[in-house]
Amino acid sequence: MQSSEQRKRPVRRTRGLRTDPARSSTSAAPLTAAERQARSETFFGKFGRVSIRGLPKYARLREALVAAIDSGYWVSGDRLPTEADLVRCTPFSLGTVQRALRSLVEEGIVTRAQGSGTFVAQSRPQMEAPWHCRFLNAEETAFLPVYPKLVSRKRVSGHGRWSAHIEQDGGAVIQIDRRLGIGDEFSVYSRLYMSAARFAALLTKPVREIEAANLKAMIGRDFHLPITRIGQRVALARFPADVCRVLRIANGTAGMLMECVATARAGANVYYQELYVPPNERRLIVSDSEAAWAIEHTPGTFE
Repeated sequence: MQSSEQRKRPVRRTRGLRTDPARSSTSAAPLTAAERQARSETFFGKFGRVSIRGLPKYARLREALVAAIDSGYWVSGDRLPTEADLVRCTPFSLGTVQRALRSLVEEGIVTRAQGSGTFVAQSRPQMEAPWHCRFLNAEETAFLPVYPKLVSRKRVSGHGRWSAHIEQDGGAVIQIDRRLGIGDEFSVYSRLYMSAARFAALLTKPVREIEAANLKAMIGRDFHLPITRIGQRVALARFPADVCRVLRIANGTAGMLMECVATARAGANVYYQELYVPPNERRLIVSDSEAAWAIEHTPGTFE
């Protein structure tokens, strides 16, 4: 599934932004005070353009900060500009800056220490055993890591495509949307629906916990409802506008829509999931056994 544009260009490593060649998270020396100041001054001019139209102001700043971190402009352990510096060097108010930084802390992307500042976290959370996103690396010897980002979780009333597949006690369902970064090359959009009556506790779990979780495993563990079967079907479809915005792809992009229905041991369907996979250069393993493809992985990872 490759467009002519993708065949001509190299695979993206940092969301379309070139990594700072002089620095990496493993070998970079700490920035000097002068270097920190210079990067504060030029940050928004370099990365402010990545913001998605229609986002609230704090989310625009958050996206710019994430893009800078992903590109290597700031690496693990670097101290970010102070709140005052961000107010001075961007078009945002103090309240907007504080909200953007707060969201990054909640996602585990940065850490804050009172009296010391805000620092890029040492590692990003990876999704646990991502069953539906087993994309192979370029050598086709291992799976690419999956970096999740919670987009939203909410209670939804009414009916939709999910209604034919899951229980809707009281007419409401829980909708959990996540953006899944596939090895820093591209992103997949996941939209999952479950009964609000049965799984309401998922609405109050900490962001970090729900963001990186294998929900299949979480449902079995926390709700004592082990999933024994997952049905999958795929189609070529044009993605909704909101999905295109989050994936940072052109409106009207067509790609693979994978629909998944998970069934528990008791025979009841537990969740319905939609995965929007944009055109990319990676193979996706969808069979129950990867043994036929000679893929190495840690025993017991995908159960």
